[in-house]
Amino acid sequence: MNKKKYAGLFLLLLVFSLVSIYPLFWVIVQSFKTETEFLSSIWTFPKQLQFSNYIIAWSKIGLSKYFMNSIIVTFSTTVLSIVFVACAAYAFAKLNFPLKEFFYYMVIFNLLIPTAIILLPMFMMVNKLKLINTLPALIFPYFQGFAPMGLIIARAYFKELPDELIEAGKLDGCRPGTIFVKIMLPIAKPIIATLAILSSMGVWNEYLWALISITDKDRYTIAVGIAAINDKVNVVGYTPVFASLSISALVIVIIYLCMQKNFIESIAAGAVKG
Repeated sequence: MNKKKYAGLFLLLLVFSLVSIYPLFWVIVQSFKTETEFLSSIWTFPKQLQFSNYIIAWSKIGLSKYFMNSIIVTFSTTVLSIVFVACAAYAFAKLNFPLKEFFYYMVIFNLLIPTAIILLPMFMMVNKLKLINTLPALIFPYFQGFAPMGLIIARAYFKELPDELIEAGKLDGCRPGTIFVKIMLPIAKPIIATLAILSSMGVWNEYLWALISITDKDRYTIAVGIAAINDKVNVVGYTPVFASLSISALVIVIIYLCMQKNFIESIAAGAVKG
């Protein structure tokens, strides 16, 4: 590829990056303004950074409660997803057992069911289990929603790992569980990071099911909580709402930055193997 093509690709990626980053940058800028500055113009920069907007959002209008609820739900769902999806993906990729393909496609079949169709049955089931207004009412449906896609991604990764690794473990006297934990999982760090990022992003930003299954304001997740704050904008003002949005968005950015190395390795490995 010559220099002109490199330059064209760089400019294209630069434009794409700016378009992607601009909305978050705009929200962060508004979060540091006074209410008067925001109402005067949404295109200017603040004359002085107003960190008080974050203090108001965090302590005075209850964002801290919503934040902690989302942390608990996101962490629990992500751990649950990684453990069960990784185990299932390894089993479907490397182990032989009766009706393996049938069970695999039964799990994948969940992707064909529109979310709107299962909301009512899921609500009735959660209600019957007396889990309404509890965090487990969010954790298990979120796990069920992520599992099929996570299984597809993780199974493809494990399938590409050489069978010789398993044979070597057996020769050393390792049991199947030991082979998975001691040999396969360390190699699968990139796909584990990918599962963690995708699961946490989906859970952190989910709104509809959290709105339906949680009516107690003290148990709102951050997505529902920010919507509730936005409904009271005449009381709290606009800028604390932007501060809340900034906190919510930056959490996902931080998670990605912490795991980007393994995530990129996973994408690169998939590209090479594909």
